[in-house]
Amino acid sequence: MENQALYISKLRRHRRSLHMIPELDRELPETKKYLLSVLESLDCSLTFMCGSGICAFFDMGQKDTFAFRSDMDGLPIEEKNICEYVSLHRGRMHACGHDGHMAMTLALGEYVNSRAGLNHNVLLIFQPAEETLGGAEEICRTGILEKYNVTRVFGIHLWPFKEKSVIASKPGAFMPRSAEINLHIRGKAAHGTAPYEGNDALYISASLIRSIYTEHSQRPGAIPHFPRGTGDIPTAPPAAPDERTLIHFGKMESGYARNVVSDYSHILGTVRAFSDEDFKEITDLIRSCCRRIEAEYGCQVEFTHSSGYPPVVNNRELYREIHPVLEALPSYEEMELPLMISEDFSFYGLYAPAVFFILGTGTGIPLHSSDFDFDEDILAAGLELYIRLLG
Repeated sequence: MENQALYISKLRRHRRSLHMIPELDRELPETKKYLLSVLESLDCSLTFMCGSGICAFFDMGQKDTFAFRSDMDGLPIEEKNICEYVSLHRGRMHACGHDGHMAMTLALGEYVNSRAGLNHNVLLIFQPAEETLGGAEEICRTGILEKYNVTRVFGIHLWPFKEKSVIASKPGAFMPRSAEINLHIRGKAAHGTAPYEGNDALYISASLIRSIYTEHSQRPGAIPHFPRGTGDIPTAPPAAPDERTLIHFGKMESGYARNVVSDYSHILGTVRAFSDEDFKEITDLIRSCCRRIEAEYGCQVEFTHSSGYPPVVNNRELYREIHPVLEALPSYEEMELPLMISEDFSFYGLYAPAVFFILGTGTGIPLHSSDFDFDEDILAAGLELYIRLLG
């Protein structure tokens, strides 16, 4: 990348400026204002959508367009970092790297603006509402990808568990479909000294969770809940990487007092699968366990789930086409296993061939942590990837 020091300076300035003004969901006025302070000085046409979303089109007089997507929204997390660019918005933080994503995409716009004779038009997509729901799908449904004849879409997500500046991806299944699941159990209250006069929703909840985990564990590719040799839930047999599935419950509320039999339980969790077929199978498994528990205990169990994001599936043909570019990067790794996190970048792949990448921060600090941070120098590797993908 020519003038690397200049672009590293731009990347650092953009990232830190954006890190200080995190906003949530679709209402991102300060973030939008900062992006426009750069984009309005460039030779591009701007389209606004999805609340604070911005699409910047660079017309190179070509038939097709390459799109690059960045998410914009932060998280409702109080930042614990002590630094000169700490969040100025109390209770809000860029704890998932979206400030870095925007910085790379904004710097790409500055690069494209300085270049003549590119073989493709360029569309930069700055998307709100990734951390909530609906941003990517809403932008895709506007028809903007068809309007500009977008033939491929790229995106990058920072990843703490790869070495600094390492870029990684793989063809095919990359991130699973993810959905929220909810279980509501109705029992019968009684005094704790006569539990047999009630119907203990708390006990039933434990029985139901164990039943679901145990039955799921027998499915090839089920993600285990404990290390091998711990506990007595059987270990799932192996399966192909894109056949892995996850059922996890993370929160339960039940009962009113220590000496009262609980008459209700609310259980919250998540399911993940790499295909719609596998997703249906594991949700059907949960539904079957609920009916069985109802019959066994004479209680009522309601099971609901969100539609969630589709899986992120990297287009195999496009991946093969760009593979020589990836191999020429200073540090690229082709992953063996897909990730288990989800991302609404998946919607773009339903409208055009798409490939998603991760960029290592090397910190090991998990996403969504109150102390999430990274060295901005890594962003140069992401920008270089984008520039090389332009051809």
